[in-house]
Amino acid sequence: MSLRHESALAWADDLSAAAEPRLGILEAYALQRHPAALEHMGDDGAGLARVAAAKGSGMAGLWLLLPLLLAVVAPVIGFAALLGDPLGVHRLDGDVSVPIAGASFAVAGIVQVVAAVRWLRGPRPRDRQLLLLGFGTAIFAALSWWVMGSAASLASVAGVGAWRTAVLVAGALGLVLGVLVLALGRNGGRAAPAAPSAPAGDAALGAVLAGIPDDELRRIREDRDAAIDLLAQRGRLAPEVADRARRAELGTLHRIDADLRAR
Repeated sequence: MSLRHESALAWADDLSAAAEPRLGILEAYALQRHPAALEHMGDDGAGLARVAAAKGSGMAGLWLLLPLLLAVVAPVIGFAALLGDPLGVHRLDGDVSVPIAGASFAVAGIVQVVAAVRWLRGPRPRDRQLLLLGFGTAIFAALSWWVMGSAASLASVAGVGAWRTAVLVAGALGLVLGVLVLALGRNGGRAAPAAPSAPAGDAALGAVLAGIPDDELRRIREDRDAAIDLLAQRGRLAPEVADRARRAELGTLHRIDADLRAR
């Protein structure tokens, strides 16, 4: 998650005197590293999860931009090095073009492994760019592997077997990446599911919290309670509200907000 405040206590300390001390937001900051829980913590929690996801996806996109460009360009460079210029200008000798092609595809293969690992650890969208990267690399690799073996001027180059292996491995990795995205990718255009009922939301929240280690849960509770205490000390929360918030189950402070607004 990528938010302005690293903890609920930091959020409470920075809260403007004119701002409403919403307990739902406070608790969402305490649980910000667990977006699956935020989805079941009322409008404030779900809203904070969307904001953080948007920021995180933007940073991830920037992080992946250069490697993806490199992975796209590398196979093209490798294939072009083998074929040379169609007009016969800047044509490379086999002793030069074969290593360039092999190294280019080796780079493409490494980047694809990194992209696949990041994709598997993330939300796994059916990304057209990754499909193009994977299958495009596989096609270029197949053509380059064939050219390196069929052209007499290239097949006689020293070490061509090792370079052809690098090209073949890169092509196989590209094919695997494309198949993974097709088979396991999730479509982004699906309609949003209906909001769960309170019991269903409680069960889903409980399942998420049950998967958090006890030490982490203890740290989250301490952060939440410290933020509540700070707001109470500054007179931003009534004593009875602060006491109720401390005794509330983790993930349910947004209900106190709703009760206070309903009065």
